[in-house]
Amino acid sequence: MSRLDKYLCKKYDISFGLAQKLIREKQVRVNGNKVDASYKVADGDNIEIFADINKRTKKERTISKTKMEKFLSRIIYEDEDMVAIDKPSGLATQGGSGIDISVDDFVREKKWQLVHRLDKDTSGVLLIAKNNKAAELLTDGFRNKTIQKTYLALVAGLPRRSEGIISIPLRKKLLGKNEKVLPDYELGKEAVTKYKLLESFSDHSLLELSPITGRTHQLRVHCKEIGHPIINDVKYGGKAVIRRDINKGKLCLHSYQIKVNDLINIVTKNNNAFIK
Repeated sequence: MSRLDKYLCKKYDISFGLAQKLIREKQVRVNGNKVDASYKVADGDNIEIFADINKRTKKERTISKTKMEKFLSRIIYEDEDMVAIDKPSGLATQGGSGIDISVDDFVREKKWQLVHRLDKDTSGVLLIAKNNKAAELLTDGFRNKTIQKTYLALVAGLPRRSEGIISIPLRKKLLGKNEKVLPDYELGKEAVTKYKLLESFSDHSLLELSPITGRTHQLRVHCKEIGHPIINDVKYGGKAVIRRDINKGKLCLHSYQIKVNDLINIVTKNNNAFIK
């Protein structure tokens, strides 16, 4: 038996990132049911895709040698099974509306596979698998929370408590034409974040954030909900958090560290990227 995402890659000759994106968007059903990427495909399963595969694959681009070299220069860790890049803010992990080029485009060229995502405007450590076995192990590690992620964020204001746990359930909601993640104590999914104050400045603070769960925009919403939105996060903090003098006006959220196991602990070189 094969995982559903791997099955789609082989059967339709699509990238791992696109396969996971189709599943995440609920465009794939097995025997009439919505399932996740780890579903084991069995003989006799009826698999339906509610999307134009040909149209979606046309968006996968050919990468120039210069762009590929620039991408590979971002590698901060590599072994026979995986690489880790220090993703810059502004580079999307996967393609979509308005996205010219993404990490997934580079990964597809190298026959590698995405195993998790970072928001387009979030910088820092991003793991990429080199083979199917590594992709499955890393994906399971993120799902089972055996892989630990640590972020750094510059937030508005000065927290009264030096550390704590934020537990606020979250749910995606469509507001007009825009989708946002908002607190929802009735229908929201569990979302838990640990935070620790590292340094305080005159009107903002540096926090260490450790997500226990992995909801979309979790860290950004949780910081906003405790009264300390991330600097330059206009989507959740509004115009009040815009600081052109800090991080060149970019979102001040950085994936600083990923601990895969006791032997592999990947840390970005520039852990003070936000501080001018």
